[in-house]
Amino acid sequence: MSVTRVIFASVLTVGAMAAASAQASSPGAWAEFNQRVTRSCIAASGYRNARPSPIIGFDDRVGKVAVLVSDKSRGSNNAKLCLYDKVKRKAYIDSADGWVAPPQR
Repeated sequence: MSVTRVIFASVLTVGAMAAASAQASSPGAWAEFNQRVTRSCIAASGYRNARPSPIIGFDDRVGKVAVLVSDKSRGSNNAKLCLYDKVKRKAYIDSADGWVAPPQR
């Protein structure tokens, strides 16, 4: 194997390793992301006594996650579905009255 091929193979290996490590997120980064999504969805819902469900993730190709935000005011059975766009960092809300989900732990 020539020196040029060895260097080229090494560069490709290092590049692949760097790309793989860039994809991994720290626990702190995930916690910050979860907090950002939850806050955005609660704010977009407009509920004073909001209770968010756990975040439902989709394949990265979709670029969105979902949260069901329930209104926990006395006598309310209202809920809103929040789709959070990970690229735009924006929450989109629509009515989901009658839907239920377990609360976050």
